[in-house]
Amino acid sequence: MKVEKKTAEKCTVKIAVKAEADEVAETYKKVLRKYMQNVRIPGFRPGKAPLQIVQQHFGEDIKNDVKGECFRKFYPEAVKESGVEALQLENVEDMLFSPETGISFTAVVAVKPEFKLPKYKKLSIDKLEVNVTDKQVGDRVESLRKAYAKYEDAKEGVAVAEGDFVQIDYSGTLDGKPISDVAPEAKAVSGATGFWLQAEEGRFLPELLAALKGMKVGETKAGVAVKFPDEAPEALKGKSAEYTLTVKALRSRVLPDDEQFLKDAGAESMDKLCEDIRGKMVADETRAEESRRQDYAIDLLLKGADFDVPDFQVRNETSANLDRYARQAQYSGLDAEYIKQNRDQILVQAEEQAVRQVRLAYILQAIAKEEGIAATDEDVSARIAEIAEARHVKPEEVRENLEKSGSMDGFREQLRAEKSLKFVVDASK
Repeated sequence: MKVEKKTAEKCTVKIAVKAEADEVAETYKKVLRKYMQNVRIPGFRPGKAPLQIVQQHFGEDIKNDVKGECFRKFYPEAVKESGVEALQLENVEDMLFSPETGISFTAVVAVKPEFKLPKYKKLSIDKLEVNVTDKQVGDRVESLRKAYAKYEDAKEGVAVAEGDFVQIDYSGTLDGKPISDVAPEAKAVSGATGFWLQAEEGRFLPELLAALKGMKVGETKAGVAVKFPDEAPEALKGKSAEYTLTVKALRSRVLPDDEQFLKDAGAESMDKLCEDIRGKMVADETRAEESRRQDYAIDLLLKGADFDVPDFQVRNETSANLDRYARQAQYSGLDAEYIKQNRDQILVQAEEQAVRQVRLAYILQAIAKEEGIAATDEDVSARIAEIAEARHVKPEEVRENLEKSGSMDGFREQLRAEKSLKFVVDASK
């Protein structure tokens, strides 16, 4: 067998293989025997048809079977002999076979990219100080207090205040026409009767929420101006409308006093509650700052090393990204029509992100190799324990699932990548 390695494009190598007739003769005879013994040809008993007749009827099938048998035999040997670290067989080209000349083919295999490791030590990454103010803690406490609020039917003459639940009738017009006529798809903003909403920022059209504050049951306001944002349906985008709204019913928000609030929150004192909240906020801010610095480090690493990566790995990551997007879209309420309309853009973004992910993985692998970074058994056990705690299961169950699914090597490699990225961030200035 003769083997020739040829460098191809974009993380592929071509391995040309030529085996002479005497090297494939036994395989050819084996396939012929199988056909001679098993095929059925009209006019002949099984196994009694002459070789020439069998070849006449099944010549192409015999050749294809010989090609397959020979490829399975010679391809692994050729990869080993060529010294190529093949990640995946991408294609087989120019396969030729005849009993007289033997077999030849060219295997196109994906290989790891070759690239120059970018600068990764002493990168310039700002470190922002984590600072949680008393006001931020106070705001969080009051937000928690609102979560324990009760709602009561408002007494006569009481006006709408922040956080109250209000039942309203409302209708909008654009250039004198009902919004339902101008933009039939925009049902939520065209108008409704007996509609309940909470008078709180972000719950509805901001101009209508502002107009509601101070209104009383039975009161009507007309000519309330609303300007639609760029995210609105095309017929409404950037345009101004006028609304009429009437307050039909009101349930006032009643916040608990300190004693009831502490009881509801399961806190022993306001000071202890503030201390716990501050601790959680500091932890959240610290994680956010670490994530920001890591994202910045990733951008610097990718800018410093622009190289091709194997297509099959990009395809795999793109598919995973699309699956994640589909789940996120489902959770956020985006319908199938939105995904269909934006399919091309979503696909481009998924592919671009996939290239970044694969390229970053190779960079972090190279850094780990350069610095001798490894994911130890202790690292694996610690992460498994974290996952188990978050899922409320035993660590043994998490480990068993990883091993059964064959994901342990990938899990360990992910930990190694995370340690490499942490090394880069910690080594920054």
